[in-house]
Amino acid sequence: MTADAGAPLPAGHHRAVVFDLDGTLVDSVRPDFLACTALFEEHGARLPHDVWAREVCGRPEGYARLFALLRETAPAPGTDDERLRRRLADHWDTFMTPAHIRLLPGVPDTLERARAAGLRLAVASSSDGAWVRRWLRHFALDHLFDAVVTGDDVTRRKPAPEPYLRAAAALGCAPTRCVAVEDSLTGVAAARAAGTTVVAVPTPLTSGLDYGAADRVLPDLVDADFTALPGTGAVPRGKEREPWPT
Repeated sequence: MTADAGAPLPAGHHRAVVFDLDGTLVDSVRPDFLACTALFEEHGARLPHDVWAREVCGRPEGYARLFALLRETAPAPGTDDERLRRRLADHWDTFMTPAHIRLLPGVPDTLERARAAGLRLAVASSSDGAWVRRWLRHFALDHLFDAVVTGDDVTRRKPAPEPYLRAAAALGCAPTRCVAVEDSLTGVAAARAAGTTVVAVPTPLTSGLDYGAADRVLPDLVDADFTALPGTGAVPRGKEREPWPT
């Protein structure tokens, strides 16, 4: 079950939008899946994408689960987590590159529209700071954000709410005045625990999961119009607009 794409979001004066990075602004999700798939294939095993989406995507403990699954399914005897992690890192070196990581559709226009409407913007990611800033700079997005919170800035990463609470504080907004945009169930849980309104934008790999905890589920950010939220912008005179394009 997923949140009703046509239902109105909770009323309130939202003043800021806080975005996850991986899978929300940039597609590093598919390259990660490709790296994990390559690890399985070199051991003669197959990694179902739904298992990866459910057990690994956005989950800090997910890779330990991945390695346990590999040991269960590989025809040859398995090896310890540390060795498998080093081998996975080799595959990340292949796939986590500009040749594979792409900006997701609609991102620059959506950010520009939100800023033009006076909304404050932040990133709240569990990834390391160097990783987050690398891709914000690579895609020339860094100047669009008023605050950036990474895994280096918190004591507990998602699904704990701390990344979103710190982002809201950095923006000078109460969490209830923020909208969080997420692609993973872990991120949705973190944003929900922080008290924000939650918009989920699943990736093709995670679209089969249950996003019922989100207030809204959108197919992408191409037509996302944050100015239409109550309290964040006026509808031009003589025009009607749905609260959220679907």
